Amino acid sequence: MRTLALVCGMAVVVLYSTVMAYDNQPGATPLDPAGYALLVTAVLALAWLPRRPEVALAISAGAVAALFTLGYAYAFWPAPALISVFATISTGRRAAGWAGAAFLVAVPAVAAVLHPGVDNAVAVVIWALLVLVAAQPAEVSRARRAYTLEVERRAAEAERGREEEALRRAQEERLRVARELHDVTSHTVSVIALHAAVAAEAVARAGGPPEARDALQVIRDSSRQALAEMKGVLGVLRPRHPLPGSAQLPALARTAGLPVTLETTGEPRPLPPAVDLAVYRVVQEALTNTIRHAGATRATVTLAYEEAGVRVRVDDDGTGPSGTPGLDAGGHGLRGMAERVEAAGGRLTTGAGPAGGFRVAAWMPA
Repeated sequence: MRTLALVCGMAVVVLYSTVMAYDNQPGATPLDPAGYALLVTAVLALAWLPRRPEVALAISAGAVAALFTLGYAYAFWPAPALISVFATISTGRRAAGWAGAAFLVAVPAVAAVLHPGVDNAVAVVIWALLVLVAAQPAEVSRARRAYTLEVERRAAEAERGREEEALRRAQEERLRVARELHDVTSHTVSVIALHAAVAAEAVARAGGPPEARDALQVIRDSSRQALAEMKGVLGVLRPRHPLPGSAQLPALARTAGLPVTLETTGEPRPLPPAVDLAVYRVVQEALTNTIRHAGATRATVTLAYEEAGVRVRVDDDGTGPSGTPGLDAGGHGLRGMAERVEAAGGRLTTGAGPAGGFRVAAWMPA
């Protein structure tokens, strides 16, 4: 709805201002059907702003260049192109935005060179300043938006890390309690039940008082009931859904959304919980970036068990998270992976792979 309102409002402003401009510019080219078509094209290009602002910029800039070259009266018809410059840069498409801004300045600049004069030079300078006024605030808006997204991502990552750490510690404590119950209490109760049974048989053989036999029977039955109930408690304390780790990497590779080869070297061994979780999260985030941003067709995950630690590496045949091999783009999870690996005492490296594509590699002590 806002886009429709913008297109309609800009159509009124552009067409009305152009028609009225001929009162003060009698030497301009008369507004013919070609001129109206170019004006409408420049305005309708704004319909692309929400989805593809670079397309809106290309169409509106081309129409504006044609209007200027054909000598139509100066009015507000450059406005759609300036709006497109702002939208393109502010949404992160900096290269396309600044290229469009340079094109808008270059067209009148070439005309000023071909027709030298003070008035033309001053007009070009003023026009360049207007384009800069549209482009520079767009850079500020883009930086503020990127900063906000980064803060939100870091907060979400930190919250997720805190939740996972709290869950891991809680599960470790439950396991410790379960082990204590199993190793100590269960053993003690089992001994009580066994000796109660032996004592009951001894009393029966010796013809002892029935009260003693009944008491020993109660002790034996109660001990067995306590053992049964304790097994139920142990089942509750032991986690049914543990945090993911290296053991879940094959399942992750099968459901990654692209062909993934999983390779393991060294002698597999249990990893510390924090390291095991970090290994899984690094592979998960790296494969997510590969699918979303790298344009890759396949990936290879290598898990190497070393003497002093574990090394995990993800290689793909794409172009990296920012479209350029080896470039560490901050908004795609690489920084979050590095923080997670550092929290486990390791280090993370990212960049172009030796055979092309992109590589994410992490080493952690284990």
